[in-house]
Amino acid sequence: MTDQRDANFIDSDLLAAFIAETSEQIERLVTILLQIEADKERQSEFIDEMFRLAHNIKGSSGLIGLTEVTEVMHEIENLFSAVRNGQYALDNEAVDLLLSFTDEFSNYLTKNVMTTPFAGEKWLERIKSLTNKESSTRETNQKPVPPLILSEEEKAKVNAWQEEGKCVYEIDLKFSSDAQMRSVSAVIFLRYLRTLGNVLTTAPSEDLIPEENYASFRVVLFTEDQLTPEMEQSILNYPLNNGVQEINIRKWNYRNDDQKGIDPSAGDSLSAGQTIRVKAERIDNVINQLGKLLTIKTSLSHLYQSGYQGKPTWEQLAKILQELDQTVSTLQIGAMDLRMIPVRQLFSRFPKIVRDITKLLGKKVELHFVGEDTEIDKHIGEELIDALTHLLRNAVDHGLEDMETRKKLGKDPTGHITLGARQEGSHIVISVSDDGRGLDLEKIKEKAIATGLISEDNNLSDEEIIRLIFTPGFSTSSQVSEISGRGVGMDVVKTNLKRLQGDIDVQTEPGRGTTFLLRVPLTLAIIQSFMVKVGGQIFGIPVTDVVQSIIIKEEEIHTAGDQLIFYRYPETIPLVDLGEHFRFPFARDKMRIPVVIINSGRGHVGFIVEELIGLEDIMIKPINKAMGEVQQIAGAALLGSGQIGLILNHQLIAQQLLNID
Repeated sequence: MTDQRDANFIDSDLLAAFIAETSEQIERLVTILLQIEADKERQSEFIDEMFRLAHNIKGSSGLIGLTEVTEVMHEIENLFSAVRNGQYALDNEAVDLLLSFTDEFSNYLTKNVMTTPFAGEKWLERIKSLTNKESSTRETNQKPVPPLILSEEEKAKVNAWQEEGKCVYEIDLKFSSDAQMRSVSAVIFLRYLRTLGNVLTTAPSEDLIPEENYASFRVVLFTEDQLTPEMEQSILNYPLNNGVQEINIRKWNYRNDDQKGIDPSAGDSLSAGQTIRVKAERIDNVINQLGKLLTIKTSLSHLYQSGYQGKPTWEQLAKILQELDQTVSTLQIGAMDLRMIPVRQLFSRFPKIVRDITKLLGKKVELHFVGEDTEIDKHIGEELIDALTHLLRNAVDHGLEDMETRKKLGKDPTGHITLGARQEGSHIVISVSDDGRGLDLEKIKEKAIATGLISEDNNLSDEEIIRLIFTPGFSTSSQVSEISGRGVGMDVVKTNLKRLQGDIDVQTEPGRGTTFLLRVPLTLAIIQSFMVKVGGQIFGIPVTDVVQSIIIKEEEIHTAGDQLIFYRYPETIPLVDLGEHFRFPFARDKMRIPVVIINSGRGHVGFIVEELIGLEDIMIKPINKAMGEVQQIAGAALLGSGQIGLILNHQLIAQQLLNID
């Protein structure tokens, strides 16, 4: 094989489109392979889609000039063709090999396309070895497995039948390799099934039954109601000749509008028509224009407020402002929708990660999803990948017991992890739950004492002990492995969330499991902020965490050591003087001190400011890197007045200054 590609002749736009499209197709292929690994009977359900994916990647890689990729995909296409024709069945070895290929190919797409040829020779040899091995061991009298393929009309019938709440079953009659009179068994069995419901189709078709050239006979059966256990047993135990090896029943689950292809042979998932791929530069351009429009809106508001309202021109201006406000609101929602993706796209990468860890640890784990249609800002979703990966690895390694221990405890030997998502107001809550041993609080405390993190006389609550796991370098693992024990992970999770202006909470119950709750904003690009003035400088506090703004007197401010506090029944609220903190001093009116109260951790914190300005929609811009990293400032915004507003990382300020977690 020779690498005929010349990077100088590859159109960069075409290459970017190829990488984006192929990455999605490989991700879908991984999802299918994992489903087949869990249930080998499902390969006929997905084989048409798998063949189509391989064919598409082969064609597009040839268009780009990636010859080595084209040749490998052609061989994979041949492999899937053999499966579709009943000449080969994907076993664990084949699935493992194909998943290893997707790992290496995905890494190649993200890092090496322009610099290094793909290792095609190696993969050609390994994939060919699968079919060669199968052909050398295949018995001469073995019959093919006929593919079950529905026509478009049959797919529509299945869809309509299931939408009415009725049931569709696939029933598979498998013959031994030396079975005689297959056609007799097939005809008798088909006649019996017709007493239970309506037969949609068979594989092989009824006119080919007499040829006897098949290893199985498959039937798609429509029933008005779900088959009772007694009826299923009557099918499984139906008296046939000795050539019948086994009978299987599988109910087809109804798929919603996101997966309309009911036909198992099609294996439809999120189709191209249901997704849209937009270049990040175009999205950023739309959002930049929106930022300018918001600035104009605010500027016009100031002009209107300072003008003489008695003139007809000002009345007209008021109407225009009203229209502008409505237009901007609509545009803002539309623009932000461009960035929103269902968390399904975020979650889809994790089954492969969990699968690899469980194989390494020798555990058996099922990963479940809840709320996959919940939408999240694409940028925030990508930023959460590392955090969720850490949590899933810890859940498998630390959270879930091994199979023998689970059996002794009366648990299902298979561990269960659930990834969930839901929207709460202007935030997204993503949960990672396991049904394992729960956090060992005593062990955490002992480790913290041993490392000098706390002293033995520290009387910590359960919540305070749990928060120790987020300390940098903290780990209860006694051994360093590929998965854990290096003291990195949970602190990375919290750091990433703080950068996203999010937070994390932990719920645990001994012997029952642990849940991590990650709470992040819907979006960080355009937000509503409560603006305040401090020593002449304007600051913004994201309104999602603002509880209220109040005016207090100097005599209501007390001190506890070096800490300013304000007592409001039934709580004591720590205060931070932003003027002193940022060195923007201002004279305080002892009778009128503005304070903005925010949520922080499980309590409240008050920020003392010079002046309360009010709510404003702003577009956050990053701080110029030449100024260095200023962690307590989340970004800057150009305000309608022409001034620059600094957006506070308010949670970090509260945490660092007041030791609030």
